[in-house]
Amino acid sequence: MENSKKLDKEFKKIAKNRFIDPQSCTQLRQTREYMSELHEIIKHFEQKFQYIPSSAQELFNEYHTRQERMLFEQYKKDYSVE
Repeated sequence: MENSKKLDKEFKKIAKNRFIDPQSCTQLRQTREYMSELHEIIKHFEQKFQYIPSSAQELFNEYHTRQERMLFEQYKKDYSVE
């Protein structure tokens, strides 16, 4: 239990230094790059510690949701009838 709190804290520190708020992303490429980097960090935690911080999964989900919204907006823009 104590170790998981330490790992959660370590992940949050990494995330604060490496990532921006998903809602601040303005380009699909940007969200994809953050998701890819985040995936590697999650994989590292899983392999090294057999633990994935819940905040890591939550952040990944936020980036994914942002990406889906951006794709939908692009779709509406590309296929809307004017």
